[in-house]
Formats: sequence, structure tokens, C-alpha cells
Amino acid sequence: MGKIVIISGPSGAGKTTVCTQLLKYSGVRKSISVTTRPPRHNEKNGVSYHFVSIPEFEEMLRRGELAEHARYCGHYYGTLASTLKESLASDMLLILEIEVQGALQIMEKFPETTSIFLLPPNSDTLGQRLLNRNTNKEQDIELRLETAEKELSYKDRYQYSVVNDDLEITVDTVRKILGLV
Repeated sequence: MGKIVIISGPSGAGKTTVCTQLLKYSGVRKSISVTTRPPRHNEKNGVSYHFVSIPEFEEMLRRGELAEHARYCGHYYGTLASTLKESLASDMLLILEIEVQGALQIMEKFPETTSIFLLPPNSDTLGQRLLNRNTNKEQDIELRLETAEKELSYKDRYQYSVVNDDLEITVDTVRKILGLV
């Protein structure tokens, strides 16, 4: 029987970096979300995300193809229901790197889900990480910081909260939570 793991946190908390490290362990797979957000320069369709138009996303919703969906910073995001079904039928540990709205939907539908909220050490570090990405416009960074404040209020709805101050320690902590050896 497979296992679903949610990793959430504000933009810039280090979710993608931590998830990339966890993929080095046997039996771990990451769900590829669907989004209407345009790809960043380093992202590939079908690898980073499934990039679709708004009408395509809405059609997927209408057909019931998404297990969860949310609007985040002006764009739609969602998780393919087929990915969850396939993983639960296998011995796979499936990581969903999703935002709070979608995470709450998954936790309700799949109560056995392990949920982890990644926190930045502080708001200054969060802002600096977003700037260092060099992929976000200034107004996008401001919107992501505003959204981060709202998201932080949901951290207590998760089973675990982990401060991502030191990547190695953070990955080791999450690895232990998930029982990865």
C-alpha cells in the first residue's frame, strides 16, 4: 500500500529543494502538479509541472481529473487524481509539494496522509530567498510574501512543522519523519 506525503509552506520556504533531496531515496516519487502559471526559464513541461491553459484546467476540473485544486497568486494549481490512485495501489511514497488550500483538501479526502509544513527561519530570510531565485518580478515577490503570512496561520493543521534553516538538518528531519533509511 502506498503512502501520500504533503509538503507545504510559503513560497521560498525550500519545498522544492527538500523534495529534490527526498527523491534520492528508494520508493519515493514526486507528484507533478498541473498549473496555469507560465513556466519559469528553468522549468520543463511534464517534469516541473504540467503547464496548461485556463480553459484546459477548467475542463480537467469538470471531468473530475483533479484530486485537489486551488488558486494561488493568480494561477490555478491542482493534483491529478490518477497519480494518487496509482501511488496508493503501489508501494510508492508519493510526495505532494502543494500549497495550503490544496493540502487541506487532500488531508480531508485521505486522512492517512502525512503532512509536513516547512517554515523559513524568519520573514527576512523568506524575502531574500525569493529575491535570490531571480525568477520572480518585484510585484510577484510582494504578493508571495503577503500570501506567506496567510499560509503561516495554517501550520498547526499539519502533523509536523519543520524550520528550514539548514538544508541538511531539514532533510534529515523530514527523512526521519517519513521513516526513510
